[in-house]
Amino acid sequence: MNIKIISDSTCDLSRDLLEKNNITLVPLSVIMDGKDYKDGITITPAEIFAHVSAGGDLCSTSAVSIGEYADIFAEYAENYDGVIHINIGSGFSTCYQSACLAAEEFDNVRVIDSRNLSTGQGL
Repeated sequence: MNIKIISDSTCDLSRDLLEKNNITLVPLSVIMDGKDYKDGITITPAEIFAHVSAGGDLCSTSAVSIGEYADIFAEYAENYDGVIHINIGSGFSTCYQSACLAAEEFDNVRVIDSRNLSTGQGL
């Protein structure tokens, strides 16, 4: 059976682990100084830390939309027997709810609530 694992970018797995295990990330949005960035794509944790260390305001995040999840699920659902998406804990974000709603369109996509964030989610 050919299984694809997807997670949102809050799992904090290293590039090596992502590549070794063929895990795809769905980036959350990071809002810094009113500008929207894609976590791990157009902004890195180091840039966020440097911004805050320099006296900048704390950043906030925005959940992945149902449409964004549907697009990524569609990309992999056709080519894999199953798609498992592991989300940031539902108590921390609405990502889980959005992913569940998007997954309803696919027979072979399952969404798991990690009930964690960051390294706990990645583990």
